[in-house]
Parts: sequence; C-alpha cells; structure tokens
Amino acid sequence: MATETLGTGHPVGVDRAPRSPAGWPHGAAATEVLLQLRRNTGFMDGHWAAGIAGHVEPGESVTAAAVREGAEEMGVVVDPGDLVPLTAMHRSNAVGGPALEQRADFFFTLTRWRGTPTIQEPHKSGALRWFALDALPEPVPPHELKVLRLLAAALDGGRAVPAITTFGFAGAPGAPQP
Repeated sequence: MATETLGTGHPVGVDRAPRSPAGWPHGAAATEVLLQLRRNTGFMDGHWAAGIAGHVEPGESVTAAAVREGAEEMGVVVDPGDLVPLTAMHRSNAVGGPALEQRADFFFTLTRWRGTPTIQEPHKSGALRWFALDALPEPVPPHELKVLRLLAAALDGGRAVPAITTFGFAGAPGAPQP
C-alpha cells in the first residue's frame, strides 16, 4: 500500500450530467501532486488536470464515484474511508461573461491506496506526472489551480483551505472583474 497522498478533486456537476471527484496524488510530504495531461475529452484538453475525474453515476455518492474513477482512470484501489474532504467548489464558466453553466466540485485528499497509479485511459490522457505544488506545469484548469494554490498555501503554514470555495462568479474573490 502506498503512503503518498492521493488528492482527489474535480467536478461533481449540479445541473447536468454530474461529475465526480478527481484525483491528485501527493508525495509523502504532501508537497507533490499527480496530474495527467488531458486529451480528446472535449474539456480542457492540453491542460494538466487532476488524475481522477469523471461523472457521478445516478444513485452514486461522490465518494463512491471517486473510488470508481480511481480504478477506472488510475488503476488504483481506494477505500472510501480514506478520502478526506478538502473543499467543495461552486463554479461557473462565467469568466468575464454570463454564467451559462454551474457545477459543484468536491475535492479530497487521500493518504492510502493500493496499486501504482498508471494511465488506464490512454485515449484521454497524454501523460501522468508528479509535480511539486510550488512548481506546477502550465496550463492547469483554472478552477483546479485555485484549489492547488490554496492547498500549497495551507501546507506552507497559511490559512486552512476553506470548506467552500467559488470560482468564475463576478464579485467573488479571485473572479475576473469586468
């Protein structure tokens, strides 16, 4: 069993097809994160994103979705009791425009899993790499980047990651201003 931290955080939709938590494995000191290079997905292709992400199936909890997606996308076995909530994010695609879609994303950290994270869906992922939280690649999906920066600041002795965060709303902290 690995002792690294597998951070899970990514879209769980609230208005259309729900999405599940996505994964961020972190190194033993919790200063590294495992990201995959998205491709052929139709969303944020070419971005380094959380390793585990996907839709929540009807009747499935976000933790069950994270467990399932861990197996489907990274080939790892996750015990749902090991998922530790990091933050929930209410986000919009309204980066300087009207909010056409809104989602609720749930981000977790994970300290244990069985197996070695490997790409299980090569048609959707071009690469899988560990990155230091203070040396992230570019680009990272903006909403995920916000959470990764909050996590890095918290681990560096800053304020704790807020239980609820927002992204893409005019007037919200960190939102673009018209």
